[in-house]
Amino acid sequence: MTQLDLLPLELLRHIVKCLSNQRDLNTLLRTNRNLYHLLHVFLCQYNIQHHQSSALLWAARNGDANLIIKLLDAGANIAAFETSNVNPLLLAAQEGHIATLKTMLSETRPGRACSPAQLRSVLHWAIRSHDGDVTELMIENQAPLDPEGVGREALSALGVAVASHYDSIIPRLLKEGARPGPEECPCPLENAIYTDQRQVVELLLKSGIQLESDESLCHIAGQNNQHLLQLLINYGLDIELFGHAALFTAIMHGQYEMVELLIEKGANPHLTYELFARDGEVHRYSSVGFAIYFGHLDILKLLLAKGVHPEKCDLHLAMKKGDKQKVALLSEFSYEGIPEKEDMSTYVKWQLRERCEKNPDFHRMGTRPFLIEPANSEELSGCLHSYITLASNK
Repeated sequence: MTQLDLLPLELLRHIVKCLSNQRDLNTLLRTNRNLYHLLHVFLCQYNIQHHQSSALLWAARNGDANLIIKLLDAGANIAAFETSNVNPLLLAAQEGHIATLKTMLSETRPGRACSPAQLRSVLHWAIRSHDGDVTELMIENQAPLDPEGVGREALSALGVAVASHYDSIIPRLLKEGARPGPEECPCPLENAIYTDQRQVVELLLKSGIQLESDESLCHIAGQNNQHLLQLLINYGLDIELFGHAALFTAIMHGQYEMVELLIEKGANPHLTYELFARDGEVHRYSSVGFAIYFGHLDILKLLLAKGVHPEKCDLHLAMKKGDKQKVALLSEFSYEGIPEKEDMSTYVKWQLRERCEKNPDFHRMGTRPFLIEPANSEELSGCLHSYITLASNK
């Protein structure tokens, strides 16, 4: 057996092809060093053909860059693993084998190079791990910055950075043109608001990223975060058009100062809004009705002082609640000939149409069609999510 390496290479290849499994092949190649080196390429080919390039995963996990090169030269395809749950690039990155990772990234031959999805996977891992070196390496190798797919939960690189509180990488991503996905929800700006990352919010606003819905604005109103509201206004948020759901949210949460500020900035208190009550009923209340329903006498007085005229149904609601103070206040008003208040969704729809006619590039933002009554006091402070509809929808 020790003289096998003296046989012609073609004959050795024929012998290798006759072997039925990799164990026999390994036994043959361990006969002597020369034979191993002569036939190693056939061992790689055998692994590729019969074991789906499993050796590539082993080499990536163990940092064997030389074996990676031999396997790729023998025809291994990194992208072939895209349909599986294992990514050779990610294995190398997670084990800290940067040289091995670079070896695979340098492969450009068709049918052997990695896929964009694999690059994106490593980039997202690096961002979540706050690994600046690998993040930079993936950016340099054109890892996609957009989400994989168009689902609401598919995060962009920017979304991953915000969710991971990796603030220092965000300017780099923005410089490379990173933007939120078209359906990413919450979008990076919204998520930065939800997690109270004020500096990130300002950075994203400065880069031209805008809110896609008023959901996070309602969050701000419910939390009475006046500084964040003012920041959004400073960067062009149109409260006269998109601040109404936030106003009703602030009333629901009893945020007096926020109610006052939103009205001052242009939110319309003369509208009605739908409320899904705990009993399963859907009610349409004015701003006064919301203040009565949620028991905020101070906000009721503020609304009346701002010139909001109550409706007769508001008086009936106060009577039903048995609140004598509110009944006394509302009894001072005349209800004859009072026009019916417009509902918020219709109001926004027509206002938005006018804006878009004047400016076809006007940024449309989704609006909440209703609020949901929280089940308890704890939920009242954290109930900030509901269905979203585009203001332009019929």
